[in-house]
Amino acid sequence: MSLRSLLLSLLAVSTLAVAEPPPCASPLHYRPALGSVADTVPFFWKGQYHVIYLRAGFKQVPWEHIVSTDLVHWSELPSALLPDGDPDGPAGQDIGTGSVIEHDGTFHIFCTGINPRNPRGEQCIMHATSSDLISWTWRPADTFYADDVTYKNAGFRDAYVFWNDQARAFWMILCAVDAKTGRWTQGVAESHDLVSWKQIQPLNYDPAPTVACECPDLFKIGDTWYMLQSVWYPKQATGTTDVRYSKDIRGPYRLSPTHAIDTPLLYAAKRMFDGKRHVLTGWIRDLGGARDDGAPQFGGDQCIPREVYPGPAGQLYFRPVAEAVAQFNRSLLDSSTDSALTALSTPIATPADYLLQCDVRIHPGADFTLAMRQAGDASGYRIVIRSAKNEAEISSSKFSHPRHVAIDFTKPIKIQAFVQGSIIECFIHDAYAFSCRAYGPRAGAVQMSVANGQAQVIDLTVKSRETSSGPPLSSD
Repeated sequence: MSLRSLLLSLLAVSTLAVAEPPPCASPLHYRPALGSVADTVPFFWKGQYHVIYLRAGFKQVPWEHIVSTDLVHWSELPSALLPDGDPDGPAGQDIGTGSVIEHDGTFHIFCTGINPRNPRGEQCIMHATSSDLISWTWRPADTFYADDVTYKNAGFRDAYVFWNDQARAFWMILCAVDAKTGRWTQGVAESHDLVSWKQIQPLNYDPAPTVACECPDLFKIGDTWYMLQSVWYPKQATGTTDVRYSKDIRGPYRLSPTHAIDTPLLYAAKRMFDGKRHVLTGWIRDLGGARDDGAPQFGGDQCIPREVYPGPAGQLYFRPVAEAVAQFNRSLLDSSTDSALTALSTPIATPADYLLQCDVRIHPGADFTLAMRQAGDASGYRIVIRSAKNEAEISSSKFSHPRHVAIDFTKPIKIQAFVQGSIIECFIHDAYAFSCRAYGPRAGAVQMSVANGQAQVIDLTVKSRETSSGPPLSSD
């Protein structure tokens, strides 16, 4: 065990801040043995998918590090960063979100230092470097704060760094507060050496943000720039990860018609590019008391990684990565050999955990419901698609998360439902994700029904996951 891992183990014994909820118990949803997964910082390098993440559940939040070659099996690496230990220093309380970039053979982390006791400011941007992506060295001389001219020295955090070819410089996108107006904005800093940063004018948002835009991730597909960000609404005690888009890197960035990329259960999601596709990862939020209607918690389980690709009108579409789907290689139910499986209103016995896939034709005006883990009329979890409203939702008797979808209902609609432990992740037509916690019934039937019109289930399969021969989870 490395010195960092030993220190973290000792830290866990004395500073674990919250009781552990029942685990998700899903091999597809990574969670550490102690604490939980919070904000993820994904980074692809030489065939490996790295996810550095905030480990929630500690009074002093560390940055942990997992790696995979297939987005399913994750190996634990030594802790990437630990709070600096100085009670009045920049990271004396916590280390917040940031990003990883490689330049000229050196890897750079830019993260948030958090300490209300720090006389220079509660939040700042800190810098660490590495030659191997494993061992990191703080560069305290590079720490910087909002200049109080462009941005107010408060709420200055969550650095996302990338090379801006148009400006011929590195750009840093920041959650920031405009120094003149006192309003939240998406700040920008510029550098030519990843050491000295000049704070410049923020991005143009239309409409302007009314709350903090956390965990920014700016990237380009084709001729369109996309901004992934997470927004938290304190009065409602809820938040979401959403997307804005622009044809120009400076904006204006507008909300797409379906700007929330999932329900409020997915938060602080970011993506990495592996040379062929953009892959998103984030965390499925724990709920207090392990109840479906419990209070939102900071941290949870890593979501199933998702491929990100563009849709029309500034939308981003999301589908589960093929590697996750391929894990379900044992067929339990298949309508090609049992046509009774496509009947509506007939309960279908299923195991506790499975992947369900179906194609359904929903006639205009009809409402189609796919119920899972149903043991009674009011129990279980449901995906509902309302064609007349262009709306879909995931719900139970304890919650409902509806939102707009834009689907051509003249064609069959594809539905995938990963029902795994205490998490259900559904994908509609390889475009729209709907996730929820499922702490309630862990078993029950699948049942499909239609109201206000007609629907036909064309095919349906239910598959389970065989024990995989992939690399085991390791904490060495």
